[in-house]
Amino acid sequence: MEDVTLRQHIADYDLWKKGLDTQFDQFSQWLEEHFPNSAGARQVVQQARQLLVDDQFTVALVGEFSRGKTELINALLSHTYGKRLLPSRPGRTTMCPTEIYSDGTEQASVRLLPIETLATNTSLESFRRIPQKWVNFDFDPDDAAATREALMKVAATKAVTPEEAARYGFDRRHLDGTGNLVQIPAWRYALISLPHPLLAQGLRIIDTPGLNALGNEPELTLSTLPSAQAVAFLLSADAGVSGTDLNMWETHLVPLKEHRGTAVMALLNKIDVLWDDPDEDPDQMLRKMRGEVSKLLSLPQENVVGVSAKKALLARAERDPMLLQQSCFGDFEKLLVQRLMEHRDKVANHRSLHQALTLMADTRDLLKNRLNSGRATLDHLKRRGSASPEQFEELKQLHATAKEQHKYCHQELLTLKSSQRMLARQRASLLAPVSSQQLQQLIDETRKALNERWSPLGLARAIDGFMGGVEYQLSNLEREVDQTNRLVDAIYDRSTLNNIISTEQHFDIGGFRAALRGLHRQAAQLRRSPQLLLARRNRLTERFVATLANEVGRMYSQMISSVDGWLEQVLEPLKQHVQYQKHLLNRHMIKLTELKQKTQSKRTDLRALEEELVRNHSALGGLEDLLKYTKAAPQPIAPAPVADNVTPLKAPATS
Repeated sequence: MEDVTLRQHIADYDLWKKGLDTQFDQFSQWLEEHFPNSAGARQVVQQARQLLVDDQFTVALVGEFSRGKTELINALLSHTYGKRLLPSRPGRTTMCPTEIYSDGTEQASVRLLPIETLATNTSLESFRRIPQKWVNFDFDPDDAAATREALMKVAATKAVTPEEAARYGFDRRHLDGTGNLVQIPAWRYALISLPHPLLAQGLRIIDTPGLNALGNEPELTLSTLPSAQAVAFLLSADAGVSGTDLNMWETHLVPLKEHRGTAVMALLNKIDVLWDDPDEDPDQMLRKMRGEVSKLLSLPQENVVGVSAKKALLARAERDPMLLQQSCFGDFEKLLVQRLMEHRDKVANHRSLHQALTLMADTRDLLKNRLNSGRATLDHLKRRGSASPEQFEELKQLHATAKEQHKYCHQELLTLKSSQRMLARQRASLLAPVSSQQLQQLIDETRKALNERWSPLGLARAIDGFMGGVEYQLSNLEREVDQTNRLVDAIYDRSTLNNIISTEQHFDIGGFRAALRGLHRQAAQLRRSPQLLLARRNRLTERFVATLANEVGRMYSQMISSVDGWLEQVLEPLKQHVQYQKHLLNRHMIKLTELKQKTQSKRTDLRALEEELVRNHSALGGLEDLLKYTKAAPQPIAPAPVADNVTPLKAPATS
């Protein structure tokens, strides 16, 4: 009846991830069976599996109230229920930022963070780790009344004095009220867990309700929205681009798009209002509006689409394909599919996945070379005829050669272990420029500067000074990284595995540096917002500075974690190659020793070597079956050189 592009692609993406996870799980089992001394290899595989488990596709909806965000979410999720899932009504149905996801269970729940937590500088991310601060409501998603009652709690408000609202950081101009009281949200943040197929397959939706919520929660703009794979800016087709819409776009979304590289699209919702004028062509009117919005927001016109979420929901409930087509909801879903495919490419090319896949390919190549070498040896011995002194002398020579190769592998492993310890000793000096002590000192200096001069100009200078200090620390880190990369080059140059290119293993902080510079530019533009420019020293300005410091700290933590992972894994291509080759040679030596000790017929004498070939052939067959999935999976996921420092390995020929 309809275009199922979005749900089909999300299902395919989920299936692809599960297939890869199964492949890695089977490879881990294969390693345990055929290569017991493979803890390092299994750790590489486990990191790849964790990446797949943690991955989600996040869509953030941004717009003023009454733009139809709730109905848009209902339309997105209506494939399963064929009805409105979230309660909708005229006016504000969502008062606080809301996150909709699946926790993997059949239980539905709403978790609400009280608005009073705004009186602290504690971040939302920190509160996620303090479950006792949240108010929880479980409900039955199949019970419409219970669902509505639970989800309507998100829209709850409370009456406070304007002074109290200001202490929390709210702009009085954007608040409703009567008499001496104003209405503010009862909750700071909402987490809604639903047992829905799209959500269970990794879709996560974030709803941000209006300019006041964005301006009052800097973490949304500086951290939550940049982490989304797609951001949809909702406008109303019957109102066009209002002043508050434009304020929200310029303050929060332009910096996000220009400085953080986030994919932003504009949605003209409620296009069904254009159908009511018999004297106008709705399609022509929509094209005109899309062109005007595209020009006003400086967005490519293909990233501006018109939809009717209300009619799309109705069409799916009534199974009306013509109405669904009229709603143009498929155009929005196609944009989401594009973002999903871009995200999939990033995941597919992630270093962790490629390292695991290239490890599988290298293990396969080594085993294949050993199998070919063993077959050649067996064929040669068979051509010698029955047992003879020449045959036994040749067995002795083969054993000596294998022993020499085994000894070389052992020495190479000892050298690599020494090199690994050398790299580990580099950690302290490498990470010294971005240590928690260095960052805290920078934060303390910034707070001191603000205490001395708390004004819009003082805030601007404090932000610039803080981010300038961050840039200086990154410059020092870059020098340390260059020295460590040269050490890695020297280690790889000493290895005989010349086909493994050391420069492909280099660590690069370019991505982190670009992200922090983007954060600086975004923060510099955000602090020009009216709420911050007009604010004196209050919780909002303090929270803004604290959020900026927390976001830098989060990026530092990610960078330190990446450096630790790199230091631990950078020599794994060499170590695993040599270690597995040593393991195969050890088994080969055992079989040759058994042959030397036998005095029976030629057929009996060669049975041990034949058994080794059968074992290796069986192991290779199992590994080849695992790699078939990689070849069959959508590209790009096959082992190949990639920008994030992973290159496939080719095993040198072994005798």
